[in-house]
Amino acid sequence: MPAAATSTPAAATVTPEPLPSYQSVFEPAPCAFETPKSHSPECGYLLVPQDRSRPEGAWIRLHTAIFRSRAASPAPDPVIHLAGGPGSSSLQAAPYIFQQGMDAVLETRDFIFFDQRGTGFSQPRLDCPERFEIIPGLLENPVTDDENIRLVRDAFLRCRDRLTSEGVDISIYNSAAGAADINDLRLALGYDQLNLYGVSYGTRLALTLMRDHPDAVRSAVLDSTYPLQVNLYRELPYSAGRAFNRLFEYCAADPECSTAFPNLRSVFFDLVDELNASPVPVTLFAGGAERRVTFTGDLLIDVLFVGLYQPAVAAYMPEMIFDIRQGDFDILRQRLRLYYESPGAFGMQMSVQCSEEILLPSVEPAGPAPSPQIAGFFAASTAPFTAVCQEWSGSEPDPIESQPVISDLPVLVLAGEHDPITPPSWGQMVAADLTNAAYYEFPANGHWVTRSSPCAQQMALAFWENPEGPLDAACISSIPSLKFYTGP
Repeated sequence: MPAAATSTPAAATVTPEPLPSYQSVFEPAPCAFETPKSHSPECGYLLVPQDRSRPEGAWIRLHTAIFRSRAASPAPDPVIHLAGGPGSSSLQAAPYIFQQGMDAVLETRDFIFFDQRGTGFSQPRLDCPERFEIIPGLLENPVTDDENIRLVRDAFLRCRDRLTSEGVDISIYNSAAGAADINDLRLALGYDQLNLYGVSYGTRLALTLMRDHPDAVRSAVLDSTYPLQVNLYRELPYSAGRAFNRLFEYCAADPECSTAFPNLRSVFFDLVDELNASPVPVTLFAGGAERRVTFTGDLLIDVLFVGLYQPAVAAYMPEMIFDIRQGDFDILRQRLRLYYESPGAFGMQMSVQCSEEILLPSVEPAGPAPSPQIAGFFAASTAPFTAVCQEWSGSEPDPIESQPVISDLPVLVLAGEHDPITPPSWGQMVAADLTNAAYYEFPANGHWVTRSSPCAQQMALAFWENPEGPLDAACISSIPSLKFYTGP
């Protein structure tokens, strides 16, 4: 990689007025989350203004954990995890990330986890229980598309009104403010630079930090990249359709899968049509109660879409499709239970997506047109968000949030072949604008490849040790093909 280390915005912008001065503060405090076994991080809260243009107003508290390096002389620049969503908790993910082997970071440097403003254990948290509470009813008693838009819109607007009444300025909960929070955290903890570990939306936050505070960044690993210039919701049917096709192609090329589950593509789409015409009841225990989900073809599409995130789950998807056709819902029940689990901070998600995604122009979707079933499902499922965003905060989105980030910082871009939501083409798109970037695609992997691929994890760890040096990617050639479960 070229030895450069500067970053510039993608497009010229008007020089902003200087913000009033303030001093962010880090206050030590007990860890509010379940810490990984055998680890004792130093926890606390970063205190920053909610609105940096008005530091005399409300301040917020961002929960943070610093896992100290095991090295006698640690490297001076830590790795910081930037969670996805937007709205997910980094701290809640820490035990899982360590279980997957990423605690190897501690061999040479500190590892920081923090909950972005509005998420996790930070205060305030922009939850929307109003939205979560209507999910069981919609699963158990589906409504028309128009009624679904009305119910989702009304739930989110009730959430908005409550948050506003509690003193939350939802217009300030966005990626630019989050990037400024990270820079303040760096300064408060006394680090000169950070190594970024962004996953999914965390890559978009990382790119924003590289744009707005390039001096804060030593290097960045972008895992399952989410570019600023795309519209996630507009591209969902194309991204999902591509991933579904890869699954069907893999099964057709696998002798065991194609024998056990012949004509998987046509079976799947025929089943979607049948279930949409005649939904079936599926009973399960979830969310502390007995449930009776009205299972439609659209819900089948969504279940498969989410299953493609992880190769270990995708391996069971052909069997699940054939089981459902035969009236066996055992695998399906395991997937449906996820819908009753408490989500991330829905309010934070809407604040970010409404201010920099849904209402802004984007690049044209690429790739073959999706099937009518997939196109119809995603059109209906994303329509409520457009309705919500037209009324969410009342502030105009900044056009810079749909512009690509241009940077010379050293970046490692990782993509999963089967990723249904941040496709490999997005990683390629971002890498093309980063003059000091290396892009790698991992076969048989889905979303968040460093959790499922030891090879990707090994490469990320090596990159942080020497971002400017050559990177050994030989392990990619030995990644096995996706192995499907075909029964005992």
